[in-house]
Amino acid sequence: EIQYCDWSSDVCSSDLEEVKKVVEAYATDEDLSKAPWDVLSNSRETIDQFKTLFDIYSNRFNLSDWINFEIPRQHDKTASNRVGDFHQNLLGRVDGWVNLGRGDPSGMDLKKEDNTIWIELKNKYNTMNSSSLRDTRFKCEELAEKYPNAKIYWAYIVSQNYESFDKTWVYRDNKENVVHDVNDNIRNIAGKDVYTLVTGDETAFEQLFDALPKAINDIKKNKHLLTPKDQIIFEKYKQLIFKD
Repeated sequence: EIQYCDWSSDVCSSDLEEVKKVVEAYATDEDLSKAPWDVLSNSRETIDQFKTLFDIYSNRFNLSDWINFEIPRQHDKTASNRVGDFHQNLLGRVDGWVNLGRGDPSGMDLKKEDNTIWIELKNKYNTMNSSSLRDTRFKCEELAEKYPNAKIYWAYIVSQNYESFDKTWVYRDNKENVVHDVNDNIRNIAGKDVYTLVTGDETAFEQLFDALPKAINDIKKNKHLLTPKDQIIFEKYKQLIFKD
């Protein structure tokens, strides 16, 4: 079995199954080999016929090109959702933590077993509209009142410009034009600091990122490697992601 990280052997022994769930959301070779008519007439979702025309004529696609564009697009939302679940499930396996799943009365995603830390986890910083953000703030305030010594976090993995931070969440409700009371126990955390908070390992986030290519290749049973040129570009990208 692949060991992705070394913060907890119990967590790492079962990570491969979480990676597999994400990989299985992507289009397969069988999906991509479908005939254009089969996709147009019998798609898993009703295709926007006008968007199809824009795609074909703006991109100068033939129908085979369009298949290679459209089929991955149809799978992308599922894959994106599973990436979010991937982080929640992975962090929820860390010793001393609980994955609350969906529908927990608290409305949160993760917590420490001793109720000293609660986390509402999103995959990306811009995935919530103003109403969702307001609801999350109210949930955090209710928990902070119930557990006055706990830290309550609104967290996301992908932050703007890949910044990592752990700071007091100062919230202004634009609808009500009210700045909520500042509470240092209600916090906003992002990027690698999320993994550091849960695992106690400052390198856990980067370890996971570095291990995923091998894990995905093992699941796909292939040996996909970046070209030397792409490796150089990706190393520069890593420096951007994991900047101090």
